[in-house]
Amino acid sequence: MITHHLFLFFHEAQLFLKMIKNFCYSRLHHVLSTSFRQQYRYYHEKLRQSYYYHASSLPLYYRTAGQRLDDLTHLFPEHECFVFKSENNKRYTYKSFKDEVDSIALSLLKLGFEKNDRLGVWLPNTSENVMMTYACSKLGIIKVHINPAYMDRELDYCLNKVGCKGLVLQSNIKKIDCLNILKKLIPELAYSKPNDMSLISKSIPSLKHVILINGSSVKTNSDGFHSFNDLLNKGANGRHSDLFERQKLINCDHPLSIFFTSGTTGHPKAATLTNFNLINNGHIFKHLYPDSSMSKTCCPIPLFHIFGEVFGTLNIINDKFTTVFPAILPDTLATIKAIHEEKCTSLIGAPIIFQDIYSYADRRQYNLSSLLFAIIGAAPSSPQLLDTLEQKLPIKRIAQGYGMTETSATATMSIFAHDDKKKRFGSVGKAMPHLEVKLVNNNGETVPIGEEGEIYVRGYSVMKGYWGDEEKTRETLTDTHWLKTGDVATMDENGYLYFRSRQKDLVIIGGINVYPVEVEHTLAEHPKIAQAQVFGVPDKRYGEQLCAWIKLKQNYGENDVSIEDIKAFLSERVAFFKIPKHIKIVDSYQQYTTPTGKVQKYKLTETMVKELNS
Repeated sequence: MITHHLFLFFHEAQLFLKMIKNFCYSRLHHVLSTSFRQQYRYYHEKLRQSYYYHASSLPLYYRTAGQRLDDLTHLFPEHECFVFKSENNKRYTYKSFKDEVDSIALSLLKLGFEKNDRLGVWLPNTSENVMMTYACSKLGIIKVHINPAYMDRELDYCLNKVGCKGLVLQSNIKKIDCLNILKKLIPELAYSKPNDMSLISKSIPSLKHVILINGSSVKTNSDGFHSFNDLLNKGANGRHSDLFERQKLINCDHPLSIFFTSGTTGHPKAATLTNFNLINNGHIFKHLYPDSSMSKTCCPIPLFHIFGEVFGTLNIINDKFTTVFPAILPDTLATIKAIHEEKCTSLIGAPIIFQDIYSYADRRQYNLSSLLFAIIGAAPSSPQLLDTLEQKLPIKRIAQGYGMTETSATATMSIFAHDDKKKRFGSVGKAMPHLEVKLVNNNGETVPIGEEGEIYVRGYSVMKGYWGDEEKTRETLTDTHWLKTGDVATMDENGYLYFRSRQKDLVIIGGINVYPVEVEHTLAEHPKIAQAQVFGVPDKRYGEQLCAWIKLKQNYGENDVSIEDIKAFLSERVAFFKIPKHIKIVDSYQQYTTPTGKVQKYKLTETMVKELNS
């Protein structure tokens, strides 16, 4: 009897378990089939409206750059992460680099740098520049990237705009005497002492500390400067518990960097990006090409540019990677040698960098066959150029992207097209994973496929806003956090973008953005110039160059001011790349204006191109 009851019990239990199993299988099948249908819809269905969301199951990092450095150091302490070819081939393992980052961070902590303080870095591609990114991340300081070509008025604007508490610089960068520029701005340096924190500057009231990097001949202890080397040595003896306590106060949504982007009103805007913005752009990209393509990246791009910071400085926290910096400033031969000697697997850069490598006369003396992948960005590229580079240079795969400082570098990438060269070379790609891209008309409506519209971007990479400029932030970011790029494109039925034009008055010179209005305002300060119109003209090497048509004040003629005088005037006030290559003195703009008196710059460009080609 008992045996019979046990038999019935086990039989019913088996039926119950079978029923549960069938139910689970059916639910799982539903979930999987639904997921498959969703994935199929995302990746295969034809779009009708110019909106594309790149759905992804890839998790994002909720870490700071400093925390990620600690993570990778724990995993790969002896792996080489940085090589600085121009600094006597200086090399860092994760451990040795982290040790120096922690040392400089502890010294900054002792100097009184608080969370949210801004630290200006006015340096080319040096190890100190890279180190400051991670030290700032650990302390919650915001690193302010300043173009090393900036002159005194540009430096003054940057430091005051965001209220920098500190500035890191070197005595000179090629022909630019950085030290004298700074002393001209801050004469109080002559009688300030670095150790008593007594720097009081009338022109830059927020500035309290000036740090001079190694290799400078200045007596830092008597001239109001801190020595970077001294800070490094003092920090090595600091209490790491203090640094640990500070790090606990910093999360991934805290701002890490401020980059200055050229402004339509003549003044650069201070785009503010968080740790979360910056580290996830490279992290996502690493998973798009999961083999060894990015394991050793050659980075000739300047670090004041978002492209260089994300794919150069921050590349090493994506995986067990190495970044090689060939020179402190762009140098074609140094880049070629670095690839050859270090066997770099990837190269990043603006089109001009690749053009110069391709055109270099002795290129074939060097072995570049280690290159598996190249990313071209920062400026538009022609499909013909990309095809030529992939065929003629020993690079296995080339892709281009579209993005801007405000999107933490890359918003779209053509890598998804794989072997479809028409899309990979002809388009700027489709949205990166986790990002949304749409094209919008003047009424704010999403346009149908194939129609032109302004590119809007939304997602993890979109900036926090412009520092100290709520009005410009509101103009650029919608209430629902869509970023208005000001660029015009079309979208195909698979979500690929085809760049068409720029709505903004912007010229891109070798990957560097210049707003002509800034140059126009500077020219207007010349005592003999009544008005200036600055615009872009095509340039075979740089993509574009600046051209200025200048109208002189009454009673002045061409004999009173020369082109050389005008260029000399600009060289004292703006960075060299903002000085127009072509300058023409004109009597009037009348034939190029609208009935309301607005100068039509596209007509100036057309006329100038004809003159240059004649």
